[in-house]
Amino acid sequence: MKSLFEFGAHAGAHRVAVRAGMSVLVPLVVLYSIGHIEWSIFAAFGAFTSVYGRNTAYAPRLRMQGIAAAIMVSSVLLGAVVAVLPNPEYTVVAVAAVWALVVAFVSDAARLSPPGPLFAVFGLCSVASVPAGPNEFALAFTVSAGAALFALLVGQVGRVRAGQVRNSTWGATSAVNSSRESAGSAVRSAIVATLRRPGELRHISRFAVAAALAGSLSTGLGIGHPYWSMVAAIVPLVAIDLGNSFARGAHRLLGTVAGLALASVLLLFAPSGLWAIGLVAALQVVAELFVVRNYGFALVFVTPLALIMVSLAHPVSTSALITDRAVETLLGTVVAIVVALGYWLAFGRSRRTSPATTPPGAYTERAATKASTSAR
Repeated sequence: MKSLFEFGAHAGAHRVAVRAGMSVLVPLVVLYSIGHIEWSIFAAFGAFTSVYGRNTAYAPRLRMQGIAAAIMVSSVLLGAVVAVLPNPEYTVVAVAAVWALVVAFVSDAARLSPPGPLFAVFGLCSVASVPAGPNEFALAFTVSAGAALFALLVGQVGRVRAGQVRNSTWGATSAVNSSRESAGSAVRSAIVATLRRPGELRHISRFAVAAALAGSLSTGLGIGHPYWSMVAAIVPLVAIDLGNSFARGAHRLLGTVAGLALASVLLLFAPSGLWAIGLVAALQVVAELFVVRNYGFALVFVTPLALIMVSLAHPVSTSALITDRAVETLLGTVVAIVVALGYWLAFGRSRRTSPATTPPGAYTERAATKASTSAR
């Protein structure tokens, strides 16, 4: 539990924070200016493209964020489809569990950073929870894709500086000169290699099992926002080993409790309009400053960010939001730990923690520390 109180190196996190803040702020301001802030949920998840590839050079970042953009827009569209189905409560649990499995595999094959299906499941379930109509499919796609494209542009804006362009010449040239055949071959090779990796299917199946269990329990108990338990169940499982799963769960619980205290204060002022948009952008910036350095501390700001975003898209009772978030987080974290422990007991420690069986995107404290100190 030492990691609860340790902070990694800053390592240029302010640049990531500014990119993420701008990627969220501008689309929301545009929606506000045209009088449709209720579409903010579509824009927000498209904008989450910006959180990927935080410590990579421009060309690899563009590739990684391009894959992330496709995942996030697809998640929004899946959520919009589920939202119009009759009695979607359990349907969204099933769809999200399958989607978690798919995205976890893609994340490992493409070596996405941050790894895992967290944002994809969050996006799908959040959109599915908002009342919608069949005519909103095109709208959901346009808004989320527009926000994702803007995030891609923000992620590459530094290339206008001649020095940065020269530094990324190799990556840019490789991208331009790659043929469709070689690109297709690379994708096939990545898929085959990931499928053949020892322990890979066990690793990604945990996300589906945990999401299905947490979502089913939450829905069955009638708690207001079941998708929060599904998201909480995914977070600890990004860690490949049991110890780090416990650590991530502790970060999630303690950070959420502190974040709910902050959220209850901020929501007393009933933020709306430009005030709410500015608050969302500011919280996003602060969260990105600390998310790699100390995940629990970052959740102090992520939690009110999530609640304000919900209130922007679909206003509900503040007390209900806070209560649901607390209960769902506890439920999801407990489910995640039970699943992690069950898999550990079933498949054996030696096969779960050896370097040969660690998927490339799996979270470990060592990997997190290395990422936080990388040059940007």
